[in-house]
Amino acid sequence: MNDETILGGSSELRGNYQTLGLWLQQILQRPEPSITETATADNDGEAQLELTLAGNYHLSFYQQLPDFIMALLNNDLQAPLTYAPLLFHLAACRECHSAYLDLYSSMHAAVYPIATRPLLGQGTRTLSATPHRMLSHLSQSLISQAEAILLQARHEHMENDAAARSLLQLALRVSAHITQSTLRREALKDLVRVATLFEQASTSYQSASSEHSYTPVLATSGNTRRGAVVRRADSSVHAHTVDNAVIRLQAQSLEGNIVQRGEILELQLHNLEESLRGSFVIISVFLGSLLEPVRWSGGNPGAIMSVVPVDENGTLITPLGTTDLRLTQPEERNLLEATFMLLNIHKHV
Repeated sequence: MNDETILGGSSELRGNYQTLGLWLQQILQRPEPSITETATADNDGEAQLELTLAGNYHLSFYQQLPDFIMALLNNDLQAPLTYAPLLFHLAACRECHSAYLDLYSSMHAAVYPIATRPLLGQGTRTLSATPHRMLSHLSQSLISQAEAILLQARHEHMENDAAARSLLQLALRVSAHITQSTLRREALKDLVRVATLFEQASTSYQSASSEHSYTPVLATSGNTRRGAVVRRADSSVHAHTVDNAVIRLQAQSLEGNIVQRGEILELQLHNLEESLRGSFVIISVFLGSLLEPVRWSGGNPGAIMSVVPVDENGTLITPLGTTDLRLTQPEERNLLEATFMLLNIHKHV
């Protein structure tokens, strides 16, 4: 079994879809428990193959993809029979087929690298030696899996936030090893949207009327929030001038920085509007709860009170929290930058 076993990977296989479908139909018609039984009729939960979430997103099939791909890469001759229902589904479902191709490409690059694989150590060095495009695919897959878990939990009226939270945290840490800003943006493009599925975070996210929404210059582009359009950063200009010890923020024409003084992360905002001057503000770091190494001021990253009011010039300088992470370390800086993908401020009433 080789690369030509990939669905859609050879013209011969595509031409034999009809034969494959007939064979799979025979497999599925064997006198065994039907895959269309409901979950309530199957105590083992194996009859969830009909579960469809978010339109054409088929969770139970999607969850089988890593094991199926690994079986193919290991030349398991029993894979077609073991995963017959999955094969039949992939032949008909464009969304799952596309996810399969992306995952296969990433996993194949990891198992059979084109160049000689360097000696890998432990921890971050292993991820650093992994092709960055594969890391981007992996981060996207982790976020997609977290979304599927949250949607399934909502569908079944159950709590499964811990598993989804762990996947989002892992996606953050994987993306931190991507040095190319464009790939890192692509890897985390759905992170904020999926994080809103957490009921508590979503409520906090929507409850306060945000005066300004800031995003890191290199973390995102073209985002909108409550009618405020974030100006796209010109990466060709900033890529060579960015200070690795500073995270630069933008909100329309406004700019700000996050700097580090010892263990303290300090927020610096400038030219804030007249209505905020002389007032304390509430700062919300939307993804802050995902990053445990940061000890946020007040304990709640969604409601950080400024220690001083905005001055008469529209400047605010206030601590956000403390951390052992360092902005001078590239991977740790990327992790912090991703955490500040959305920073909202509004006037304290």
